[in-house]
Amino acid sequence: MAYGAYRFITRSYSEEKSQYLMDTIVKISATSRSKDVGQKIDKVFAYIKSMENDLNDYKPGGWLYTVNNTNKYRYPMHPDAYRMLQMADSLYRLTDGRFDVTIKPVFDLWQFSSANPQLPDPQLIKQKLTLVGYDRLRYDDKYLYKPYGMQLTFGALAKGYILDKAREYMKTQGLYKGFIDCHSSMTFYGNNVLPEIVGIQHPRLMNEVIATLQVKNNSIGTSGDYQQYFDHEGQRYHHILDAHTGYPVKNVFSVTVLNPSALIADGFSTAFFVMNPELAMKKVKSIPNTNMIIYYQKNNAILSLKTQGIKAILQSEKS
Repeated sequence: MAYGAYRFITRSYSEEKSQYLMDTIVKISATSRSKDVGQKIDKVFAYIKSMENDLNDYKPGGWLYTVNNTNKYRYPMHPDAYRMLQMADSLYRLTDGRFDVTIKPVFDLWQFSSANPQLPDPQLIKQKLTLVGYDRLRYDDKYLYKPYGMQLTFGALAKGYILDKAREYMKTQGLYKGFIDCHSSMTFYGNNVLPEIVGIQHPRLMNEVIATLQVKNNSIGTSGDYQQYFDHEGQRYHHILDAHTGYPVKNVFSVTVLNPSALIADGFSTAFFVMNPELAMKKVKSIPNTNMIIYYQKNNAILSLKTQGIKAILQSEKS
């Protein structure tokens, strides 16, 4: 009788669902001791959508869209934006200004989502760069102050931040084990058994992975030059811009970062992308609980740099 009661108490139910959110397919898998696990996952999707609406610079009516499209100097601060701006400050300093969330006026010139993207006029890039400069922002937890014409984008931070919040929300719903997969950002929690096998996209062979990692209860962020891009006259132009020049970073293919926080993994994957790979590898060693693998080009070959923590969980890698 006691054994039967134990089995009943520990019975679990698992389900996996997908929705199109945050400009990608978001997959959520969760395990609960309650049968309505699917309904709870639906609540997580709704939670993600509500956050996305405020933090996406292309969503009319949201906080960030309003900030970017009105001429006021002072705006009431959004609590989630405040936390991301604090993270953006750290990444701006780490990269000597190459990572800059005020890059949006330049980014929009590139039209990566267009069916027929064209190289922007160099003079226009130069002109729009005058509007870029995180160091000219002022903010506290009550208000944001920004110069006229300056616009923000949280494209390098929002997915990770939302995943962190959604993961904690899942736990409050009794979903004691699960993961959220947004393709370039993932977070796993509550797994006490075998690690998950996670593939890193091959930067030039779209249907293949270049490496697989054994990941357990961690978050992953990947930035790649194959996510939003176009090729022109034999050169790839992609969405990760150096805020010093207004042009895409050259010779780096992808950066994958692991950290318990999806925000840190997401943000640092972009910050390290805009840095010299060797310098990025030195910097990552000072960040607690953080590991990284970089794929870059040298002498027409794809090379990689890895932290010791990545080497310990690396299951396979293509040469």
